[in-house]
Amino acid sequence: MGLMLLQTTTTSENAKILISRAMESGFVSCVQRMAIESYYFWEEKLNCEEEILLSFKVDRKNFKNLKVLIAKNHIYEIPEIIGISLKDVSKSYKKWHKKVIKAQKKGL
Repeated sequence: MGLMLLQTTTTSENAKILISRAMESGFVSCVQRMAIESYYFWEEKLNCEEEILLSFKVDRKNFKNLKVLIAKNHIYEIPEIIGISLKDVSKSYKKWHKKVIKAQKKGL
């Protein structure tokens, strides 16, 4: 099927921009949005911050394009972009994902 790209941001506005641009691009079939609490080091200090985790379902061939799209539209200096290979996916979900990506390319 492809990949799940995980990405975080701190503002609802930036999350909405990333989601809408990714969906409009035709690179993804689905984006999930979750409120999380992140702990990380930045400039040698431990930080804790409420963030929004975005999970994008993307084909391998669109992964690089999605990374560029996120980098161009992100508010972070160093945005988190993590790709996880999806190997054990139900046949029906995989079929739906491919159908959506194909329809996006045709302009729905």
